[in-house]
Amino acid sequence: MSSSSELIGLLIEEGEVFSPEPIGQTSIAAIAGRTVALGTSAAGLAACAGSIRRVNARGLRVIPGLIDQHIHFLGGGDANGPLGRVAELHARDLLAAGTTTAVGLLGVDNETRDLRLLLRKTHELRQAGVSAFAYTGGMPLPARHLLDSVCADISFVDQFIGAKSAVAERLHPNRNWNDLADLAGEVMRARAMSGKAAPLHVHVGPLEEAISPLMRLVSELGMSANQIVPTHVNRTTDFSPVFAQAIDFARMGGTIDLTCCVSKIDGNLTGIDVPEAVQTCLDQGVPLDNITMSTDGNIPATIRDKDGNALGYRTVPPGVLLRDVVRLVHEAGLGWEQALRPATVNVARVLGLADRKGRIAQGFDADYVLLDENGAVRMVIAGGRVIFDHMEAS
Repeated sequence: MSSSSELIGLLIEEGEVFSPEPIGQTSIAAIAGRTVALGTSAAGLAACAGSIRRVNARGLRVIPGLIDQHIHFLGGGDANGPLGRVAELHARDLLAAGTTTAVGLLGVDNETRDLRLLLRKTHELRQAGVSAFAYTGGMPLPARHLLDSVCADISFVDQFIGAKSAVAERLHPNRNWNDLADLAGEVMRARAMSGKAAPLHVHVGPLEEAISPLMRLVSELGMSANQIVPTHVNRTTDFSPVFAQAIDFARMGGTIDLTCCVSKIDGNLTGIDVPEAVQTCLDQGVPLDNITMSTDGNIPATIRDKDGNALGYRTVPPGVLLRDVVRLVHEAGLGWEQALRPATVNVARVLGLADRKGRIAQGFDADYVLLDENGAVRMVIAGGRVIFDHMEAS
């Protein structure tokens, strides 16, 4: 048995590695939660640790741990009545789905669920092995906060990585431009004071204005488009003009977030499936680097019969993120290195984590997912620790 002071090593041998760029069949060494080597030197460096766990990954793909920047740690379903409420998320649900980094947030309900509960849940998930963060604020404006301001929350609370708000939403219309401008000022100051990326992550609802208030933040306040992330933008024209506006926003340098569960296969009749949405964006000149994906997970999705009638609800699982990465390969025709970017390196950049998350490289966190030939998760490693092991079942 190793002593508590010994470094614990991990050696993943002979997997097909996507960093997300294709590296080929090689080995990876991790010590004390960080990747220390890839290739022929991996075994030697792993041996420097006091004890080593070896993982035979031959025949498996090794990808970076996925990053979900929009998931309801506390459960969603706030607009679906008492029977539509969803329970809190468990760390295993995230990790078993290949998600090793996640950002929690509040939904419609800011009365029975609040920032204190969200912060406590974020602590819990961290203790269980998830690299967990949260957005301060929420859908209502003026924005809510724990400390004296949104700026203070982001600047002084490690877990608060940015702020959430909403535009074009019936349940939180937020038609006061000054309130939105004030929040933008808060996150811009937080970026300047803290060195964090401090993104403004914005729910976009069905009202006609769509993301036009966000465009005003850029044109009138001089806010950088790369600090604003509109989400739920993969919607049909019957829902709102948001998708066309989002494409324009991304072409001018902003990042747009596609929601995995806003899809017909998840019972959402006003959604554009992620593979189709990504292909449309690329066809219209949006750089792939300006596209991210998130789940909006742990909320109720409507179950419908063959005629489209609502029958009830089911919970959107965290696994829809990996599902849609795989769909980008098989349905949109992207290579693995391209399909992974919206759920790894692109999100890491938006969140200000690009120096340690979203990539398999020396010095980065040792967050890896091992997939079989069908894209099923066989092992998940977070911070250099094997958190989920389904290898024997393969």
